[in-house]
Amino acid sequence: MLSIHADTSHVIQLAVGPAFMLAAIGSTLTILTNRLARVNDRTHKRREDRATADASKHAEIDDELHTLNRRAKVINAAMSSGSACAIIVCLMIASLFLANELGIAFDRPVAVLFVTAMAALITTYGLMLIEIFIAQRSINPT
Repeated sequence: MLSIHADTSHVIQLAVGPAFMLAAIGSTLTILTNRLARVNDRTHKRREDRATADASKHAEIDDELHTLNRRAKVINAAMSSGSACAIIVCLMIASLFLANELGIAFDRPVAVLFVTAMAALITTYGLMLIEIFIAQRSINPT
């Protein structure tokens, strides 16, 4: 059983991996934010188009707006999962230092936090992949 009783330099070494994970999560959240911005821009454009389009085009525009809405919901879910992952990683890093300062073995809670963070990250990337599939399908529906 791993016991996290160490000097501060060792705890910093343990925290480096999760810190890199935070950088990856931040990059992923930036990508998702940019994708959501593009979806929002397109949604506003298509709503304007619908207002000036003749009735024969309304169904086509409504279908695209529905797809854009689905994409936005999936992106929002991915961003929520990614943000939760980042918070869990921060809690994990903080608990490493807190356990070291208090001189307690905190290995199991750290392991649980890590597994939970990984599950949230897997969810984030899975949702991002789903959103990419939805976007691709809307571009080329065949």
